[in-house]
Amino acid sequence: MKPTVNVLYLPGTNCQEETVRAFAEVGAQPRMRFAADLLSGAERLDDADILCIPGGFSFGDHLGGGAVAAALLRSHLADQFEAARTRPLIGICNGFQIAVRGGCFGKVGLKVNSAGTFHNEENQRHVVDSENDSPWLTGLGGQTLAFPCAHGEGRFDPGTETEGYRVALRYEKDSNPDGSFEDVAGITSADGLAFGLMDHPERAMDREVRLAFFENGVRAVR
Repeated sequence: MKPTVNVLYLPGTNCQEETVRAFAEVGAQPRMRFAADLLSGAERLDDADILCIPGGFSFGDHLGGGAVAAALLRSHLADQFEAARTRPLIGICNGFQIAVRGGCFGKVGLKVNSAGTFHNEENQRHVVDSENDSPWLTGLGGQTLAFPCAHGEGRFDPGTETEGYRVALRYEKDSNPDGSFEDVAGITSADGLAFGLMDHPERAMDREVRLAFFENGVRAVR
């Protein structure tokens, strides 16, 4: 059987097609999970091998990027979200914001870009941390991967948090698009199961780069 991936779709999600395609290309069975179906009990969030929260502007980013969606996951869907967090989870852009506000990485934050504006860069370069042993990063340590950056609220701020996350990606020196602390572009949870990043590997022009993280996630649950 193919590993299954639940791709959460919320009002305002707009990167689901590229994300579903990437998981399918690496041999998984992605299926959409719509908020209305989850709330009605028709579907479940936690009945797959992997949970993916894709990019977009969920609920119009009212109250801040990912705030309403995270509140939904931590209240009406709390049990299912907690169960899903015991398996690999990836949050991309708005999905990262949701995962952060949902408590997947301790008490870190993502704030408005230091320039105060939305930033778009077609080939943003990211260096994969060589010491993080998360299954999402297997075989990629030290590599530089280029894929699109497109966000306005992605400035990583760890605050006083020191144990809830590990650095996964950094922007190349002098190319930090949002003012993130120590050029951090992506993080994992302390146990490595949850992976969050602001930029969009599912949109990369290079196929190998586009599929690298997704392939690793699927391989981890085979």
